[in-house]
Amino acid sequence: MNKIFYIIFFAFSLSFTFSQSSKFTNKTRENVESNQQESIFKEIESGIKEGNVESISKYFGQRTYFSFSNGINGYYSSNQAFYVLEDFFRIYKVTSFKFEHVKNDKFNSYATGKYNYDNKGQRSTAQVYISIKKVGPNWIITQFTIN
Repeated sequence: MNKIFYIIFFAFSLSFTFSQSSKFTNKTRENVESNQQESIFKEIESGIKEGNVESISKYFGQRTYFSFSNGINGYYSSNQAFYVLEDFFRIYKVTSFKFEHVKNDKFNSYATGKYNYDNKGQRSTAQVYISIKKVGPNWIITQFTIN
């Protein structure tokens, strides 16, 4: 009787241990994903602050949607997107930028912030919205809006 009790107790202990391990592994994986997204948004934020298109363009997908206050609106290839953003930064020179809100999700995340800029000596502010999506092992920008 004691032998059966120990076997049942041992089996129960093992199942409890492995179920905890699985939950821990899932949480760890989620933390890694969240840290990766935060790192991407920090790099994008830095790129916008500096007007550095190259640090942002590596996150462009095959088709990225742009909507800018200067009338740019539509889907662009990564090459086109590079020049669209470069032209925008040249015309609307950033004076400061910071993401105010970042929402991380398992497959889609977004960030919003204020883009303070100078255009022909006139200072103004625009709202920025950027969404990223998990495609395979990589995160890509799916939407880039400045209005």
